[in-house]
Amino acid sequence: MKCAKCGHKWREYPPADMPKQVTEDVEPPVAVPEPEVASDGMSIQEMTARTPRRPAPPPKPKRKVNWLGWLLFIVILGGIGAGGFYGRDYVVKFVPASAKLYQMLKIDVKIANELGVEIRDVTSKSVLKNGVLKLTVSGNIVNVTGTERPVPRISIQLVDKNGQHVYSWSAAADQGRVEPWGTVTFSSSMNQPPEDAKHVRVDAIVPPKPDNTKDQ
Repeated sequence: MKCAKCGHKWREYPPADMPKQVTEDVEPPVAVPEPEVASDGMSIQEMTARTPRRPAPPPKPKRKVNWLGWLLFIVILGGIGAGGFYGRDYVVKFVPASAKLYQMLKIDVKIANELGVEIRDVTSKSVLKNGVLKLTVSGNIVNVTGTERPVPRISIQLVDKNGQHVYSWSAAADQGRVEPWGTVTFSSSMNQPPEDAKHVRVDAIVPPKPDNTKDQ
């Protein structure tokens, strides 16, 4: 210490009763994670603790099969099928288009077609060879009944773009008879068809009925 007036210097010691400063090691604070909070302000633990478990749903009762209804349906369906089979001729009479369905199922029905055969899948092909144009017409003769039928002759007609007759000829298949629901193929050719012939028509020729008046 030093006196401001006279300049005397001396050493001054702290009093004996002055509190001493003590230094201690202080541990850094530990960060405590905040609990997860749900959208409504509750923690997941609280929500889990407060949410009661839902009871399992009771088993669904088994549906009883209505055997009477199924039996009635089968009886009605069988009746329709039996009526359609045994009364097929009446069905075709009032609904001629149904004959195609019976024929697909190979069920014989009475149809207006006296021959019992149909001409199907007709194709024509023209080939030029050695300066000569050759027209070939082919197709199938199909038996649409459950009995054997004679194979008729066929008429092949050439028509122009307006459907007018231009030229025609007849031909015969290689077989004379066709088995039930069977098919016979035919093919016929001609050279140098008319230039104005544009389309081909093929029909079965119905044979003339025998004249019984001659025997009377």
